[in-house]
Amino acid sequence: MIEPPDPRVLQANERTLLAWIRTGLAAMAFGFVLERSEAIQGLVAQHRGGGRSAIALLGVALVVLGAVANVVATVDFLRVRRAIVRGEIGAPAAVGGPALAAVVSIAGLALAALLIAR
Repeated sequence: MIEPPDPRVLQANERTLLAWIRTGLAAMAFGFVLERSEAIQGLVAQHRGGGRSAIALLGVALVVLGAVANVVATVDFLRVRRAIVRGEIGAPAAVGGPALAAVVSIAGLALAALLIAR
């Protein structure tokens, strides 16, 4: 008979999920602010050529990145929870965090370059 899992382990897994959700929401909020600020500037200066600016596109990309981070976090949460319940507690996959950090870092550098170029 398998013993029920330690509730603290399940709660730690849930806290990890909530941290990922906060990170995803922060990326989406930052992307939204970037895109909207560029849209407002576009309304003020309508004489410029059509199309979205690179900053607006970066904002949309951050919104998508945040949504993808939340989906990946949910899938990982469910995978780890099933393993905990089965008694197979192990280290979670260490792919999502570094990948998200790398993409956000690249986006930050791209934004800095765009702002300097203005």
